[in-house]
Amino acid sequence: MSSFAVSALFFSVLTPLADGASLRHRGVPQLGARRCKPYKSLIQAENAMVPEGEPGSGLGARGGVVADGFSRVSCENDIAPASQRISFKENACGGNLKSCRLTEMGMTPRLCFDFCRQYENAKFFGLKSGRDCYCSVYYHASSTGGGDCSAVCEGDKKQMCGGMEKSSLFEMHMCADTGSEAEAAADMSQKAVAASKAIVEAGATTTKKLNALANDWKLGVCSVKPEGERVCKLSSQWTGTANDISTVGSEATHDTDVLKKKTKTLEEAQAALKKDEKNAAAMSAVELATREVRDAAAKVSGSTEVMKNNMNNINGPAAGEPLKSFDVFKPLGDVKNKWYAVCALVPVPGESYAAVTDKDDPAACATRCLGLSTGNEACAAFNYQYKDGLATCQMLTAEGVVEPDDAINAAVPIFEVSETKRNQMGVSSMGCYAHGRFTAGHPKGPLGLKVVREVTI
Repeated sequence: MSSFAVSALFFSVLTPLADGASLRHRGVPQLGARRCKPYKSLIQAENAMVPEGEPGSGLGARGGVVADGFSRVSCENDIAPASQRISFKENACGGNLKSCRLTEMGMTPRLCFDFCRQYENAKFFGLKSGRDCYCSVYYHASSTGGGDCSAVCEGDKKQMCGGMEKSSLFEMHMCADTGSEAEAAADMSQKAVAASKAIVEAGATTTKKLNALANDWKLGVCSVKPEGERVCKLSSQWTGTANDISTVGSEATHDTDVLKKKTKTLEEAQAALKKDEKNAAAMSAVELATREVRDAAAKVSGSTEVMKNNMNNINGPAAGEPLKSFDVFKPLGDVKNKWYAVCALVPVPGESYAAVTDKDDPAACATRCLGLSTGNEACAAFNYQYKDGLATCQMLTAEGVVEPDDAINAAVPIFEVSETKRNQMGVSSMGCYAHGRFTAGHPKGPLGLKVVREVTI
């Protein structure tokens, strides 16, 4: 019999039952993209919709699974007869028991659904007074009676479970997609774990290299004020960056570990369901585990994106494309005789970068400095270091220029590091690169160099 014919019969049988009453019966659910299947056990005309009979006699046998989803449909004063209902409170524990762990749990739509889905003829379930759950073949909505469905559910304060007179009514449907949704969640988990692992490992590598650079950066000029202090701050700056990466990485790792545990729980639930596909408890376990895996995977994806953004901000231009024309920047210091400069100018706030890369090329950092060529904190020069596959650079302002007593022109303060000292620190290349416009076009005339101190072994 088609659902249309059954629905017509329901109306013809029950319309005379009460003035102002209407009967609702679900046919094939309309759930958008979900391809839900009609119930396997449609109510038969000869034994359904009988107003008289024992409570719950119309619900049929209990034990299988007739639905794998539900949705809220209405708030009504339900006057369907007792023969078409069965109470959670009276039947959840089984046998003659009136109390068990189930009845001690706070009521929620999900808990009521898990109970009602086991009855072969159940199509709806209702919640009343925030705690009372019942299953029904159909509901009979009366236009009489007031109130609304504003009673919060005892087990979920964010949802409403009926009112003092009216019931929150839910339809149940069979989509037969529990297995496919679980598999999709497992796939989502696998991808999230892989992405998280990749970025956490990249962060750990950067952290290790930053700490190594900070540990080896010993120029012995910290007592020189203020220039030496500026140069010495690089060590604490690198350590701070490493700590920031570690913090974000730890959060991502924690979220990933939680996801792995939930995915394992899902796998165990899937295995149990395969052994007994009609077991309501097993299906509920898979559905709940699926939802938890999806939520956990989404959280891991979120923490992964946070860490990616963090790493991108730290990498900055150090991992970018080099400036095609590097001629506008000149290395300061006596480079020909293998002395390498560290400029002691005031840094541009927030413009310090580090990236793991096989390219030892300061031109990549020059691109960023050139892009900061205007404003009060314009980039005039930048320091660059490369050690064990880690490129770092710091953008510098024009502030900090000195006026030596022994020179006519103002000068850029630098520390010159010998090749032997550089090699001792494990730094393969380093230098300070200044924009020609800064050194040649300074308001105080062409800038010279002030070697604050030579640093050697």
